[in-house]
Amino acid sequence: MKIKFWYLIGLLIVLVLLGVAYFSFFANRYTTTQARRGDIVEAVYGLGKVKSHKRFEVIIGVVSTVTRRLVEEGQAVVKGQPLIEFDSNVRFRAPFDGTVTLSTLYKGETALPHLPIVRVEDLNDCFIELSIEQQSILRVQPKQKAQVSFESIRGNILEGTVTSVFPRGDEFIAHVSVHNLDRRILPGMTADVSIEVGKSVGATLVPLSSIRNGEITVRRDGKWKKEKVKINNVDGIMAEIEGSDIKPLDEIQVRKRK
Repeated sequence: MKIKFWYLIGLLIVLVLLGVAYFSFFANRYTTTQARRGDIVEAVYGLGKVKSHKRFEVIIGVVSTVTRRLVEEGQAVVKGQPLIEFDSNVRFRAPFDGTVTLSTLYKGETALPHLPIVRVEDLNDCFIELSIEQQSILRVQPKQKAQVSFESIRGNILEGTVTSVFPRGDEFIAHVSVHNLDRRILPGMTADVSIEVGKSVGATLVPLSSIRNGEITVRRDGKWKKEKVKINNVDGIMAEIEGSDIKPLDEIQVRKRK
């Protein structure tokens, strides 16, 4: 009888220790929260580069010698102004008002085929180009709103609009037109771009970390249960869920961040 008694006591102690260990493990890895109603905006992010809409480059097809270098880099030119002449009596002129952003050769130097020699750009008519990964580009469409920021102009968020979405080789490209783009912004500069791809008002929101394999774990009336949910918009922290009967007082299991 004594052996059986101490056996039961030992078993009880083991069970208590296992229970403490389990709940300690659970407490360290999980916490609880509740769903809330609110607005959510989902965005696609990318690093963009400023480019000019009007860009003209002098490129020749045969080896030639420069006889006259008529413009310098940084020089403003007007439509029709001569840019450069070659020994073949060929002269190139500016097709529009702009700024010379490239002029590589001087008088007497040899121009090789297919290499840019002079470039003219309209610095007052620029846009943002960004390459977006495959999954995200599926949600990007023309006319969507975008926000653009430049590290060198902190705190100044510019409003823009997606104007086109297209493939280029193995890349997926979006062009963003920016309203009232600061004239200090020049082609070649980089910008952080966020494109609004989804928005809901008064949605049911839960932490994104509470969703695993399309399910959330809910405690209702003292009992835990798994419930399937449909995810709509996600902002990186919260997720909009649909097709569930989650109630404001339900406790939702959330994995703690490490």
